[in-house]
Amino acid sequence: MKITEKRLQDIGEFGLIAKIRNWMDVSRSDLIRGIGDDAAVVESGKKALLITTDILIEDIHFERSWTDPFRLGKKALAVNLSDIAAMGGIPKYFLISIGLPKHLSFSFISLFYRGLKDAARRFGVDLIGGDTSLSRKIIINICLIGEGKKGNLLFRNGAKIGDDLYVSGTLGDAALGLKVLQDKRLRKKPKGLVERHLSPVPRIELGQALAGKRFASAMIDVSDGLLSDTLHIIEESKVGARIWEDRIPLSGPYRRWVSTYSKDPYRIALSGGEDYELLFTASPKRKAGILSLARSLAIPITHVGEIIPEKERLHLIRKDGKEISPRRFGFDHFK
Repeated sequence: MKITEKRLQDIGEFGLIAKIRNWMDVSRSDLIRGIGDDAAVVESGKKALLITTDILIEDIHFERSWTDPFRLGKKALAVNLSDIAAMGGIPKYFLISIGLPKHLSFSFISLFYRGLKDAARRFGVDLIGGDTSLSRKIIINICLIGEGKKGNLLFRNGAKIGDDLYVSGTLGDAALGLKVLQDKRLRKKPKGLVERHLSPVPRIELGQALAGKRFASAMIDVSDGLLSDTLHIIEESKVGARIWEDRIPLSGPYRRWVSTYSKDPYRIALSGGEDYELLFTASPKRKAGILSLARSLAIPITHVGEIIPEKERLHLIRKDGKEISPRRFGFDHFK
């Protein structure tokens, strides 16, 4: 009898992360939060250090044919800043390790670092080190360090049955923008959707406000897709969730262009990812405060679902009222 060895595509990205989490022991008492959240949290006196890392690989996360180096530099830092935002923290310092082909033009690298500097200045973070190496493709890896008050930080495991589920901004724009960029038939591409993919804006101020005012009970950034990131929250919190499809916030450009790439107007918004909005849970008692915060920051916040018992898992209420259990959640590198 032939034994077939499991491959990465069989267990998927998140299955692999779960395996790594089981393989590795945690021994240090000053570790507040390790694998399983947007950032690791380490005790540091009265405050806590937040540490996160993200990687961008050419032809996996971006293509040079449609990504200019300036915006690539900004995005490389933004995706890490979004992880700190999801914890309610303050970003401080970052290191960058970068692999570069030797035939790459110096102007490309110069513009990349100008973009990186632009984002660093905007969000008040400093580059403090890193590494460079020869590589066949461009590889960008950033490690970002932040801080926060231990009592205010938000994790994925705080959702409680009866909580409301909220999301900031609009969903699906970045994923639809990627489809537009990849569409060689289009000569004139919708700028708004393209910008949402190439230049995401991390919700740092919103994350800090939600944490500081203790409005949210659990939070994550929407990097893998609404369904997938909701799944991360409910798995860590050991609860279930119900999402109403017709409440998902969609932008005007998304509504105008989605039918070009999908028969289902909600599918890309549900599972596309890379919006880098904040998805969070909160007690119904916090509703008025959350709506007031949305107005003061001029950031739309939408009530899209509710937290239910764990045995009910994740359910989607379709626009026609039909309740389904989604089979496809979001982007998975290995599947």
